[in-house]
Amino acid sequence: MSTRRRLRRILLALAVAGVLFLFVGVPVGGSFLITNTRFSFPDREARAPSEHGLDVGPVQFVAEDGVRLHGWWNAGDGRSPVIVFVHGLNRSRVELLERAARSRERGYGALLIDLRNHGESDDAYTTLGVHESRDVCAAVRFAASRAGGRPLALWGVSLGASTALLSAGACPSVSDVIADSAFLSFDETVSHHFELITRLPSFPIADLIVGLTRRRMGFALEDGDVERAVARRPEVAVLFIAGSDDVRMPPELARRLRAASTNPLSDLLVVEGASHGRAFQTAPDAYLGAVFRFLEAVMPAAGA
Repeated sequence: MSTRRRLRRILLALAVAGVLFLFVGVPVGGSFLITNTRFSFPDREARAPSEHGLDVGPVQFVAEDGVRLHGWWNAGDGRSPVIVFVHGLNRSRVELLERAARSRERGYGALLIDLRNHGESDDAYTTLGVHESRDVCAAVRFAASRAGGRPLALWGVSLGASTALLSAGACPSVSDVIADSAFLSFDETVSHHFELITRLPSFPIADLIVGLTRRRMGFALEDGDVERAVARRPEVAVLFIAGSDDVRMPPELARRLRAASTNPLSDLLVVEGASHGRAFQTAPDAYLGAVFRFLEAVMPAAGA
């Protein structure tokens, strides 16, 4: 065999290997990275409720597909609404602990949960809000069983915010949501993060990741469409929160979600200088002031 022919065969083999890697290896690896990875970022905040002066009891309940979930419960003053707190990806209930403590100071009840595949809750596939919405609905049912008829609200960050918005359509007990750093949809956030991480165009690799993940997990694109979920529940008032310096879920996404909500009590807060999920830490007084004004407007029974 001539040297030239051997070289052509080597180049052809390399080209085939490259195509297989890009159009098979990367989509498969990306899909499994989304669904199967379980780890937790180090918590920047105090980990124990007692460090925030919050008295809680450990609770457990089960999602409709059998996943056992863990959380902390505080009943509040018995008159004010109850808030279900939903953390972000690769976090735990600790992420919203200080916000829960500040809410309890105003009388609100609090249920902080670990989503599936996070914290102390059961191992399960991560689906960026689709199956996690079952966890939030289970949390809402649990909170309703202990709330004595009080109103229920959801307060989520990043994945927790998007999951809360998806859940609001499936959990009729919920009338109000605080959505901090939400994304628009499963497919949009996969495509956007693919571009951020690889600096490559999202098409077609990200589309393959989305399609493969949908088929593996058995859900439709609309099941993860947060913007559509917001538009379909005009009776749900939402406070959308974004950080001006958030490159992962930039303020434009919050503005789109706000535009999708036709509830006259929905509102938008953009915190200047805040990166992803850090609006509370960047401007806690402005952040909490906006949240509690919103809650008092949409649920007048809340203690001020």
